[in-house]
Amino acid sequence: MPKIKIKSKNVKNKEGQDNMKNKKNNGITLIALVITIIVLLILAGVTIATLTGENGILTRASQASEQTEIAEEKEQISLAYTGVLADKNGQADVTAEELKNELHRNGRTDAMASGTNPITVTFESGNEYTIDANGGITGPTVSNITATMKIVGEKVTTPPVPTGFTYIGEGTVDTGYVIQDSNGNEFVWVPVDKNQKIQINVTSKSGNIESISLTDPYGDEILPDTNNLGTSYSNTEIEPTINGTYKLTVVAGEETKEVELNVKSLYAKRMWKLDMLTEEIAKAKGYENLDQFMQDYFRMPEGTSVEDTKAMIASSYKQGMFADTEDYTNQVNANGGFYIGRYEASESSGGVAIVGDVTPWNNISQINALSYANSMYTSSEFTSSLLTGAAWDRTLSWLEETGEVTLEEIIVDSKRWGNYADDTFSGTTSLINTGSMTQTRVNNIYDLAGNLFEWTTEAFNTDGRVVRGR
Repeated sequence: MPKIKIKSKNVKNKEGQDNMKNKKNNGITLIALVITIIVLLILAGVTIATLTGENGILTRASQASEQTEIAEEKEQISLAYTGVLADKNGQADVTAEELKNELHRNGRTDAMASGTNPITVTFESGNEYTIDANGGITGPTVSNITATMKIVGEKVTTPPVPTGFTYIGEGTVDTGYVIQDSNGNEFVWVPVDKNQKIQINVTSKSGNIESISLTDPYGDEILPDTNNLGTSYSNTEIEPTINGTYKLTVVAGEETKEVELNVKSLYAKRMWKLDMLTEEIAKAKGYENLDQFMQDYFRMPEGTSVEDTKAMIASSYKQGMFADTEDYTNQVNANGGFYIGRYEASESSGGVAIVGDVTPWNNISQINALSYANSMYTSSEFTSSLLTGAAWDRTLSWLEETGEVTLEEIIVDSKRWGNYADDTFSGTTSLINTGSMTQTRVNNIYDLAGNLFEWTTEAFNTDGRVVRGR
């Protein structure tokens, strides 16, 4: 019995001790939990600060990404500037248009350029740089408004070959795709992107956008009414109607942002005279400055501004000066381009031929030239005609885009690639046979510049016709 009693007492004591231990352990666990949570919160705060603080990992990563982007953009500008300068043998200043074209050829199709010494280059990232006359790059500048504008379209990679023609294995869509008919007549494809649209993207960091304006080369507003814009705006459905400079103006807060887009990719007339209104062109034509050039060449009164001169030129185009008598815009847009004769036309068995190493057809009226061109092919699948003014302009713009010729070599001095009395290669003052000199070949087309003038379908008026290829 005593043993049993002691055993019973020990059991009770043990149970009592275990209960005390459990209570004590519970208390310790709760305190530890509270301390653990506090420690974790402190650690979480430290981690967040490490990630997102002023010197945090994420912040530094973002800054590193931005610096990498800036370094890449500066490098692209430098490479493009050097490339243009090399093409010009360092003999003339780099223009904004040349710099932009080179950037696009190097894959930076998001780049836009404007201005003259310094040139301003803007990327889709919103970064804006200035490039001085020596190629020095500064920037990017900080702006609360990011505004980009570009033209996009559908490019035909393999041109259509009409029935009765074959591709002769020479050239590509970018370098001059050549086809030939059964009589040996040769033609070169000039690309024109389908369904071209101007795309606009605008964002503001300084509050709502108050206004957006887009004017075409005529100076007319072409954006629909824009109300309740908020802090961003985009439009991908603007149809350009004429080649030239489109100007976007954005106002947000106390800041105004202006962006220009020079469109020359349409099958449409190009305002070459507006392209001439630069200091570089003026000096290339032998004038001391742009003011003197405008007074003498454009017959503008002394003191007339560049903007007023541009408005006068745009107005003359809008009124129909140099209008085409034919328009193939819809067909060209549907096919993504058109074919142009590879050589100057020659006479053959009472008709017209487009072949090499023969005497070009001289002393023919525009009316007769048009008649012969129209009757060259009578297929229901395709038509033939003289070039329209739009086709001529697009061909020259394409040569400029691909870097075969510069703007100055088109509108100021073409003797490097055309047969003239003072050209740099022919050694003759007389007419040369079609395609007889490789120096006159650009993207597989011969003798666009010099040799003979070319008739187009253009007209000044009822009696006056336009010649090209001077």
